[in-house]
Amino acid sequence: MKEPSLFHNRNFTLLYLGQLVSLFGDWFRGVVMIVILYELHPSAATVGGMFIATILPTLFGSIFVGPFVDRWNKKRIMIWSNLLRFVLTLMIVYGVYLQNIWLIYALIVASSLVSAAFQPARTAMVPEIVEEKQIIKATSSFAILNSITMVVASALGGFVADWVGPYPIMYFDAFSYLFAAVCIVLMRYHPQPTEVKVRPPYWQQVREGYDYVRATPQLVAVFWITAARDFVLGYVYILFAIFILEVVQTGNTGMGIGYSMTAVAYLIGAWLIKWYFKKKPFDESAFFKIFFPCHIIYGVGLGVMFSMTGWYWFLVALVVTYIFSQGVNIIAETSLMTYSRADNRGRVVASWLTASRLAYAISLPLFSVIGVYIPTHIGGYILTGVCVISALLVSPWLKAALGDRAKEKSTMHA
Repeated sequence: MKEPSLFHNRNFTLLYLGQLVSLFGDWFRGVVMIVILYELHPSAATVGGMFIATILPTLFGSIFVGPFVDRWNKKRIMIWSNLLRFVLTLMIVYGVYLQNIWLIYALIVASSLVSAAFQPARTAMVPEIVEEKQIIKATSSFAILNSITMVVASALGGFVADWVGPYPIMYFDAFSYLFAAVCIVLMRYHPQPTEVKVRPPYWQQVREGYDYVRATPQLVAVFWITAARDFVLGYVYILFAIFILEVVQTGNTGMGIGYSMTAVAYLIGAWLIKWYFKKKPFDESAFFKIFFPCHIIYGVGLGVMFSMTGWYWFLVALVVTYIFSQGVNIIAETSLMTYSRADNRGRVVASWLTASRLAYAISLPLFSVIGVYIPTHIGGYILTGVCVISALLVSPWLKAALGDRAKEKSTMHA
């Protein structure tokens, strides 16, 4: 019997529609903000500063929001997060008008703090509105959505910015959050009932989330590999912007093309993963068949990509590299939903965000400072080394941990 489409599910469709519009606005704004800030202060530190302002608040915000996501109504968290981001994005427009880079940074920080509550709530809600066997399909669908919006918005963002200026793009991004909030209001969401317990102190709740992750080998593997990936991404973002703005000097148009080709690769990768799991259940074998191999190939691809000297060969290498990156993304997020429980999923996701953003927090300032002294091709080789070494270390550890767990279960049943 054919499995019903996810879009027959009212709640999933409304969540998807709201994300479609708000992600479109986010990618639109992302391309424009890099160029705006670079024009105000043309340096690698400026680009790194924007990513730090975006990522670092999530590191600290996620530490605090996990217990609240598990405790509060996820629908309300998402509605209020979108409304606050609507107001803050309008204020960013004012900062751009004033050409005040520090005001822009401050508002990006505030918006990122709010996003630190939204993302765990959305991820934790998905297993509550779709069947367990459809989680991998839902994850792939959101990955495809992100890729499509990235393709269209990134391509149009550069051209439209040159045509009408940054303000219409910024206003669209602001009102996209308002639209997303309305979509979530219309959802008929009822939280899954959980056993009523005496509520432990706040920090004990945070610790329980980390302890659960440490006791679950699949989640430990996801945390380590995605932390390595995000450490790599911190440097990739800087190299990517410098390569386009300084090496090939293609400006807004080049940024749009670069992000669009990245999104095309993500789209292809997401479709391949969705096709692979069409008739196969998601289990631990996905780590060894997809997760670790994709992480290694992604790292090798980065080394090749930043060794290129021509614009078109760079784009070819970029597409191939990011097809495999998407395999890491989807398996990681699906694992977070599959191997966590309804009563601790918010803390697990928040802990994961903290770990990955910590890697960003180390990488971005480090390479913002020393990146100017490292040739582009050497930077690519560094990225390759991080990815390959992390996969070769974590893969045998996970295999041994799962083997030990299987032995324990067989001993208990004997």
